[in-house]
Amino acid sequence: MKKILAILALAMAGSAFAASVSFEYQNIDNAVGVGQDTLSVSVKHNLTKSLTGDVLFSDTKARNNGALSNRIEVGLTATAPLGPVNGYVRGGLGEKISSTAMATYYSIESGITAPVGPFNARLGYRYRSAVDSANNDQTNTIRAGLSYPLTKVDTVGVRYDRVRGDNTQNIVAVNYSRSF
Repeated sequence: MKKILAILALAMAGSAFAASVSFEYQNIDNAVGVGQDTLSVSVKHNLTKSLTGDVLFSDTKARNNGALSNRIEVGLTATAPLGPVNGYVRGGLGEKISSTAMATYYSIESGITAPVGPFNARLGYRYRSAVDSANNDQTNTIRAGLSYPLTKVDTVGVRYDRVRGDNTQNIVAVNYSRSF
């Protein structure tokens, strides 16, 4: 837990140099009937015009028994214009920490973003898997989101994730981002 807090403190201290900071709430419905709530914070920094680095910390709590799990993840996202849309590919490496185990995992996500009137639409696919397959953290996620710029630096959004694999979940997320 001390490592988690130290990494979170570094991420928050680094937010002064970040391109953006985002906060998100997720309402998670599981196939087994145990709902969960997740709160997360991410810090992103533009490394080049088409490459962004990020750090994500999330805290998930089961509604029935209060069991907790945390994820700390670092990632790189490459973007490129593809005609009227922008394509992206993100690779991530993280650690899932629960009361019973710690497991290293990786993720690969690709998708497109496009302006739709005043909104920005996003459609993507994420594959996530534990480095050690004994940890049962392999999922395939289809994601669809819509965001709206409140100001030049403030954005709000909603997203739906359909997760299948070792976990079967339907997730509705709301988020807020502030750019610097």
